Amino acid sequence: MSGRVGDLSADQAAKLKQFRESLKDVLKEKHTDHYLLRFLRARNFNLKKSEDMIRKTIEWRVKNNMSTFTKDCALPEAVDKFWPRGSTGVDKDGNHVEIYAIGQLDVRGFMYSLKASEREKVGLHLLELMYDKAKENSKKQGRYIEGLTLILDMEGLGPHFLWKPFINLWNDMMVIMEQYYPETLKKVFITRAPGIFPLIYSIVKPFLDDGTKKKVKILKASSSSWQKSLLKYIDADQLPKYWGGSLTDPDGNPKCPSKLILGGKVPESYYMKDQLFEEEALTKVVIKSGASKMLKYEVRVPESAVRYVFKTEEGDLKFSMYWRSKAKDDRVWLSKEKSYDCHISPVDGVVEAKELGLYVFCFENTSKLKNKTLSYQIEVMEPDEESIEKTDENE
Repeated sequence: MSGRVGDLSADQAAKLKQFRESLKDVLKEKHTDHYLLRFLRARNFNLKKSEDMIRKTIEWRVKNNMSTFTKDCALPEAVDKFWPRGSTGVDKDGNHVEIYAIGQLDVRGFMYSLKASEREKVGLHLLELMYDKAKENSKKQGRYIEGLTLILDMEGLGPHFLWKPFINLWNDMMVIMEQYYPETLKKVFITRAPGIFPLIYSIVKPFLDDGTKKKVKILKASSSSWQKSLLKYIDADQLPKYWGGSLTDPDGNPKCPSKLILGGKVPESYYMKDQLFEEEALTKVVIKSGASKMLKYEVRVPESAVRYVFKTEEGDLKFSMYWRSKAKDDRVWLSKEKSYDCHISPVDGVVEAKELGLYVFCFENTSKLKNKTLSYQIEVMEPDEESIEKTDENE
C-alpha cells in the first residue's frame, strides 16, 4: 500500500489514527490526513520519529511566520529577476511541474547580490514558493494533489558551481526541505547533465534522504532520448518545446521566457560583495620576504575538481598553478604567474581536474622587507562511484 489517503493498509490506518490522537495538542483544522501521512511516510510509519518530525515542523513554521513568509519577506530584486524558475503546466498525474534552468544561474552574481543576513531567508522564500504552488494546484484542480515534479536543467553547469559559499547555501536548503517539507517531491528530472555533474551530485547527495534519492532521474546531456523520457511523465502540451514538448511563446521561442525565468548574468550593480568564506576554515602559513611556498595536491579519481581560496593581510602575492604527473616533472601551466591584491579581497576558484596527478599551487612573496601570512583552503573534491554509476544508468 502506498500510505496515501484511500490506499492504506489496516496497520497504516491504525497508526494514522494513533498519530492524530498523540498530536491533538498541536493540530489545527488545516492538518488533514493527507498532511499527516506525509510525515508518516517520510519516517516509514515509525510513530515516534514521525511525531518528532511533525512537532518540529509545526514549531518551526510558527517561529518563522511561514504562513505569511513570502508576503512579509520579499525576494531581493536580483533574485526575483535572475533565479531560474517557472512553470508551464502539470504532469500526467496532475502534479505541478516546475522548471529550473539551474545551469544558467550566475552563482557568484546571485551570492554577491545578497547580504549575509538575507541568504537563509531567500532560501526559505524559494522553498515556500514551491510549497505554495503545490497547494494552489490542488485548489485549481479541485482535488488534493500533494506532489511537485521538478525539472532541473543543467545545461551550462561547470566548475564554477562548486564555489563553496553557493554549495553551502544549496545544501542548507536541501536540509530544510527534507526536514520541513517531507514528501513534497514526486519526481526530480536532471536534464542535460554534463560530465562534471557526478561530482556536484556527490556533494549534494548526503543531504538527501533515501526516499528523495529514489525520486531523482538523471538524463545525461549525451543522451538523445532524454526528451522522450520526459514525455512519458508530462504531456507535450504542458512542456516547452526546448524540453521536448510542444509549447512556444507567441514569437516562437521554444524556451517560453514569458512563463519561465531562465537565469542569466546578474549585473554588478546588485553586488554586496560580502566576505563569503569561513575564516576559521583557512590554514595559515608565513611566507618570508623573498621566499615562496608550493602546495601539492594529488588527484586520484577521474572527474574530480580542486577548489581553492586564499588571502593575505599584509599585501599582494604572486600566484601560479600547474599540473604534473607523479612520475616526472612534465608540468602543464593552468594559471600563469600573476600578482594578486589578495589583501584587499580573497582570490578563489575551481579547477576541473581533467588529468590524474599532482596539482601544484605556487605562492611567492616578492617583498624584500616583510613577511606575509598566507591564509588558504584547498580541497580535492571527488565524485563517489554511486553518483557516476547513477548518471550512467539514467540515460
